[in-house]
Amino acid sequence: MQAAVISEQGRRWSMEDAHFLDLDFGHKGWVFGGVYDGHSGYMAAEHAARHLHQRFLGLLERDQEPEAAFKGAYEAISDILKYQDSGATAVTFFVRGNELTVANAGDSRALMISQHQVVQLTEDHRLDNPHERRRIARAGGKINDPYVMKGFSGLMPTRSLGDAFFRDVGIIPTPYTRQYRIQGQELYLLAACDGLFDVMHNEEVARMARDCLDPQDLVQRLKQEVLEVRHGSDNLTILVLLLPEVDDDAHCGL
Repeated sequence: MQAAVISEQGRRWSMEDAHFLDLDFGHKGWVFGGVYDGHSGYMAAEHAARHLHQRFLGLLERDQEPEAAFKGAYEAISDILKYQDSGATAVTFFVRGNELTVANAGDSRALMISQHQVVQLTEDHRLDNPHERRRIARAGGKINDPYVMKGFSGLMPTRSLGDAFFRDVGIIPTPYTRQYRIQGQELYLLAACDGLFDVMHNEEVARMARDCLDPQDLVQRLKQEVLEVRHGSDNLTILVLLLPEVDDDAHCGL
């Protein structure tokens, strides 16, 4: 399986993204990937990139199903981070044979891209999600769009790892999870932080992917479009897997 990742600071003062990818996860030919978008510092994202997959594998080896293992791993990592101030959104995926499991907390996203459609595999956790907005209101969180407020501090994602200060106003680490059976017609599995999706819509990303059958070329083209053409200002991390077998001479269409 071919893969590529790009992680760029962009125009931010610091780099708070982190990522992890293992194409032989657990030494069993499985695949695990994760993109972690930090805020209020890099510690939460960096810790998750180093340890969340280990927690997940440990739970998987104790006969938990992948969705339950993701939930347990997210909550365990978030609990470890409760004594510091940073937080991170997360999007992670696990591929075992033709079975894909994805999980996310926050506004990082995963897409499945084929020639004829793009499927968003994750759920955005922001206040423009009606379910999340109602949940925050029930928890007593003060809303000042687009932020959940506690005192004079605000947070845009409504779910995240870490962010212990905001737990009592409804910010939770529990991920959305989904299973997807890979049929063989899919082109790319793509996971990225909101640095991509605040600038490009899902279908725009998919159109570019369909013209590009080399994952390294694809992430480079997306980086150029986001940072140079559209002048995106956020950190940018994109991870892609090319799912089908392709001709070695395949290249990006112009």
